Amino acid sequence: MALAKAYLNEYPYPRPELQLELPFLPLLVKRDHLKFISQHDRLQVMSVNLRTLLVNKSTKISEIIEIFSEADTDLLLVDENSIVTKPHLELLTDYPRGTTAALVAPMFNGDVRVTGDRIAGASSKFHNLQSGNQTFIGIMRLSQNQRTEIIETLDQIKNSEAYGEAIDLVLVALVRAAIVVSPASVTAAPYIRSADEAAKAKVQEDINNLNIARLRLKMANRANDGFFSVFVLRKFSKLFTWAAVRLKMTPNQVTLISFAIGLLSAYEFSQGTFWSIFTGAFLLQLSIIVDCVDGELARYTRQFSALGAWLDAITDRIKEYLVFFALAYGAAKDGRDLWIPAMFMMVFQTFRHLSDYNFARINKVRSTNLPVIDFNQASDGFVPVDKVKKSRLEYWAKKALQFPIGERWLVISASSIIGGAAFTFKIMPILALISIVLIFRARVLKSRTWPKERVNKNLIDDQLDFFKNENSTNRFDWLEPSILRALEGAFFIWAASVTDLSRPLVFLLLFAILFGHYDNLYRALQGERKPKWLSIAGGFILGRIALFGIFLALGWSIVPMVWYFSALFFVISSIQWVTGHKARSK
Repeated sequence: MALAKAYLNEYPYPRPELQLELPFLPLLVKRDHLKFISQHDRLQVMSVNLRTLLVNKSTKISEIIEIFSEADTDLLLVDENSIVTKPHLELLTDYPRGTTAALVAPMFNGDVRVTGDRIAGASSKFHNLQSGNQTFIGIMRLSQNQRTEIIETLDQIKNSEAYGEAIDLVLVALVRAAIVVSPASVTAAPYIRSADEAAKAKVQEDINNLNIARLRLKMANRANDGFFSVFVLRKFSKLFTWAAVRLKMTPNQVTLISFAIGLLSAYEFSQGTFWSIFTGAFLLQLSIIVDCVDGELARYTRQFSALGAWLDAITDRIKEYLVFFALAYGAAKDGRDLWIPAMFMMVFQTFRHLSDYNFARINKVRSTNLPVIDFNQASDGFVPVDKVKKSRLEYWAKKALQFPIGERWLVISASSIIGGAAFTFKIMPILALISIVLIFRARVLKSRTWPKERVNKNLIDDQLDFFKNENSTNRFDWLEPSILRALEGAFFIWAASVTDLSRPLVFLLLFAILFGHYDNLYRALQGERKPKWLSIAGGFILGRIALFGIFLALGWSIVPMVWYFSALFFVISSIQWVTGHKARSK
């Protein structure tokens, strides 16, 4: 195995079950026919509590059940004939995993079928498979988050007459029981699962000759990224990532540097001159390049945290909306009032972002509802459907039309240089509307195929900031938070357009409120709900509209409202989230 030299020493304790933290060159310890990877040298990156069992032809499913069930730590199963690089093993040992996961590699007519973000079909010497598109490398991690389902499933099949390697039978059993098993893909490096010693020696030699640092950098690429990000931004970000690795920076430090560059970009945009706009456009592109680095660095060093994910997402929104503010502010110096289109773009992007996140999560939940299939039948009954293959041109054209952040910030930079803020606020809404029409058409058609019932209700309800309908069966509920944000934003834009209120102040007030909604979104995505006292302090949608109406009716300045909601959502809510997470992580 590529991870270690095997030491066949007797383990001195009654049972060889050891805790494992970030295995690095682990020793293999043999007792009878069971082998366990012990802890050895450690990489001080993140803490992982994990036990590892090296399985062979004699390993029984009952033994795996016993080992998995008697502890509260995840169990890594490794076929003794499997050889992979250390960075690829770390996809299971060091990456945060909430479900069971297995190492697979792309292969035509492979022995597993991957659909979306899960393994939907698997095979063994007994079980056959139709339309396999990956091959199982013989390494999987059993998650304690699915403890009950895994134990019950394996208990049911431990005495089955189905034959094959234990690790293959475990994978087939979990997949056919509709338990989520996530794929972790092995790419850009050799691997093997074979009893052929000569073939294994050749792969081992190839692995020894690899530039592991370069492999890690290649693996740090974000999957499913946009066209401009893949072909342009990440060509530059790799250089910054390598520098960040050498400087031993953390992902959060890189995020804050990107944020600082974004703030400087907004300042330059706000000056309103050609060269300041040119500088702002350049800095905006530099900001997004550096923004790519934090994720690459996290994947390279395996430094993952809920705080990092929240910080990255929140700072992106602040940077983008501050650029809208700065463009309108700079244009105002020349007597052009672009505050209404600037507010429109901010509300529109909020509508789009929330619907993107919520549809993706709801669709993922619904797509994981696979049927339970009898373990004892040889075939899973899958009937392949011929699909029209997309050309690379079609694939990337559709990715670009989705108008992701890379393309969006490119348009902001290019259009502001070409025609200033006025041109930016003309071209951006047009491209955004084209994108949303194309995307929403497909999503509505997809939603109509779903059963009339709700899934993952808390994800949506925790974002509403409005009344909840507990008896709702609305399968389009993924749109509800977006629609409510659009209605609230439309009210403030209407008020700004028909009154003599300071439009910059209305923009800032709306910015703070929309930030509060993003806060709700990112909390909900991590399975959290904003504390009740914080929601009450925010006034909910109707309360904020009523309060704003009172200020208008009495002719009061809205400056106190701007300060109040800015302090509440930008400062107090953020501090509560960060301190709450730190307290729970201790």
